[in-house]
Amino acid sequence: MDENEFKIRKRLHDDLKHYALKCLKIRTKSGSIEPFTFNKAQEYIHEQLEKQLRETGKVRALILKGRQQGCSTYVGARFYHKTTYARGCQSFILCHALDAT
Repeated sequence: MDENEFKIRKRLHDDLKHYALKCLKIRTKSGSIEPFTFNKAQEYIHEQLEKQLRETGKVRALILKGRQQGCSTYVGARFYHKTTYARGCQSFILCHALDAT
């Protein structure tokens, strides 16, 4: 792997916001498929979780979320990103009721 490819891969590994934009797609409310760019609520959550990670070395958070702010989409992207780069790691999202998934 050349130096440029290494830099690209390192940024994708180290920067969730960049990874989401370049590697993840979402279906918008209008039904189109677009790159995943963080909205204001997602940006705020991301900043707080990354700050906690820098300060404590881990992330522990409960997010009391309003509807339609993209919190679940952000958390799903975060888990997918972490799982993609962690060999042998599995992740899942548990819901309180089958019809809520």
